[in-house]
Parts: sequence; structure tokens; C-alpha cells
Amino acid sequence: MSSKVVLRANAKINLTLDILGKRSDNYHDIQGYVAFLDLYDELIINHSEKLLVSFDNPFNENVSSKSNTIIKLYSYLSSYFPNLSQYKVHVKKNIPISAGLGGGSCNAAAFMRYLISDLKINMDQINLESLARNVGADVPCCLINESSYISGIGEIIQEVKLSDAYYCLLVNPQIRVSTSKIYEKISIKGLEALHNKKFLSNPSIGHIINGKNDFQQIIIQDYPIIGEIIHHLTEAEGCFLARMTGSGPTCFGFFLKKEDMSKCKKNFEEMYPKFWIWIWHIIIFCIFINVARL
Repeated sequence: MSSKVVLRANAKINLTLDILGKRSDNYHDIQGYVAFLDLYDELIINHSEKLLVSFDNPFNENVSSKSNTIIKLYSYLSSYFPNLSQYKVHVKKNIPISAGLGGGSCNAAAFMRYLISDLKINMDQINLESLARNVGADVPCCLINESSYISGIGEIIQEVKLSDAYYCLLVNPQIRVSTSKIYEKISIKGLEALHNKKFLSNPSIGHIINGKNDFQQIIIQDYPIIGEIIHHLTEAEGCFLARMTGSGPTCFGFFLKKEDMSKCKKNFEEMYPKFWIWIWHIIIFCIFINVARL
């Protein structure tokens, strides 16, 4: 048996995202629902004499092989487990970079799931808040890799069950949005009354539709194309929810019928031939370890 292992790192979307306030440590408290898609990066892992990370990346923005979330994760875990094995990790990118889809975080989380399995790591030794601070706020929920309600800075995770699976159209205008700069612009004043602080373990789609993404209007002010995309999604036949995910710029539309989604995709491709546009299903089941040994 070869030592090569292939992992899937599923993209996440923020179904809702509330920014509750800035903390004394300069992080922000958040809350919201996340789900995962059958859009994924592929990680190919071999044992090696030293840690090596490389990428096949079809997107315009480069990913450093020397400074990325996989290396950050490995360095972080080394402080807990100084005798970690060494690996060669090659990532085939399918998730756009800096897109609000958690691409870097899901890569780190998939690698961490493998390390937990390969090295028999006890997760009780890992502090999820510390993991979120040192590697990435999305890493804890990507580690769980299932529909969840997240809070804190992203490290408090409560599993949820979505009532159905939907067709999801993703639209990314391929612009760069700085998450840190967006956080600097957000004002909590006036948002408190709009925050839905009630956690539901089995949220209805109506509950999700009545939610929001606090980043969305702020980004639309600087990038009107985001508002344009959401408008076209909202007006599309069969689309019952259109929203931006994370700090953008990717937007999503939910459809009950595949033919409605396909028609909308075709219209977007004609209007915006340079955009990244894809269709996916939402994953509503847990995929904690998804490993194919070759």
C-alpha cells in the first residue's frame, strides 16, 4: 500500500453572519449559520523528509508555498506536538482564493483532520479559540466540516441540521476584498436590533432567509458590482435566497429546481463572461474524515 493520501477540503458558505461587537483583544464576536458545498480543493499528501507545500492554482492570485494556512497550522500544532511527522502536501485548487468561501481555512482543516487520524492526536489537547486566533477564524468550523451555528470569534460551534438540500449558484466577480479593512469599517451601532440571537438546532429556510450578512451592505458601498450580482440573483426565476458569503466577494443564490439554476447560470455567463461562476449542491451531512488511500 502506498503512503499517498487524497483529501477533499470542502468550501463553506456563510448562510448568515452577524458582527456583534469588537472585543478588548481586537477580535470581533460573531454569530451565524454556515454550510458546506460539494465544491472542494484536493490535497495529495505523502510522508516526506521535510514539510513541503505546493499548489496547482488556476486563479489569478498566487498562493505562497512558504506562507499559507497549511504551514501556519503545522507550525501551530508543532508547539503542542514537537515530534510531528513531515509531509509533502500538494493542493489542487478549485475554490477561488480570497473569495469568502474559506479556501485556505478548509485546506488547513482537511490537513488537520488527516494529522488527527494519522498521528492519533487527542483533540482534547487543542484549544479551538487558540486555533482560531493563530491559524484562522474559519478553521474550527471547517475542521468540523458540517452545517453549524458559529459564535465567539468562530471557535464556538453548535451542529445544526438543515431541513433540505438546495441547488446553489456561486458568482464571484474576481475582485480582491480585504477582510481586515472591512472589519475596520463596520459599525455595530444600529445593527443590534437586527441581530437574531436565537440559536435553532434545526433552522428552517425561512429563518435563514430572514437573516443577513453584516458585511454585505458595507462592501456594496465600495464595490457596487456586488449589489448588482445580488439584484440579478434575486430577480432570477426560482431563486429564493441571494446573499454574499463571508467578507465576499462571492455571492450565492439558492434554487429548488436545477433547471432554474442552470438558466440563471447561463444568463450570468452571458452578462459577465469574466466572472467565476459555478453550480453546486449544499452538503448537509457530516464529512469528518474523507480519506482515499491509493
